[in-house]
Amino acid sequence: MPDNDLTGFLIIGLVIVVADGQVLYRGGRRYLSGPDDGDGTGSMAWLVVTVFHLVAFGVLALLSVVGPQWSGSTAALVGRLGVFLLLLAVVHVLTLTVLARRRQDRIVETHFQDRDAPEVVVEQPGRTTVTPVPGQDGPHPEVSPDLGHHGPYRT
Repeated sequence: MPDNDLTGFLIIGLVIVVADGQVLYRGGRRYLSGPDDGDGTGSMAWLVVTVFHLVAFGVLALLSVVGPQWSGSTAALVGRLGVFLLLLAVVHVLTLTVLARRRQDRIVETHFQDRDAPEVVVEQPGRTTVTPVPGQDGPHPEVSPDLGHHGPYRT
């Protein structure tokens, strides 16, 4: 591949990788934050997109040196760009898979953190929270009727 074709291929490839990385970062940050706009999602998206950039730049560098030897400079440039775009699509899908997996992990973490949170009990005036001891004055707690006798539970 002549030098001017190599330079053109590298410049076009760099522009495509940087543009796709920005799309992944901005979309991934919004995707990971979800509706509650969580903290730390920007840094996670940045880490994932950084790995995307490293892999994509590596593929670009390998294709600029190694590849089929087509005759004609235009055909070689278009062929290498085609192969590069196909490989970039694979890397893009893998990055989206990582982002989706991280979002699922975050949803599960949030769900279980909410379940494990202590329940706050607010006492209402005039209501007892414990059953009175036999012989002690006080209202009996309200219970739902049992299914068999349609009345309060019996012991």
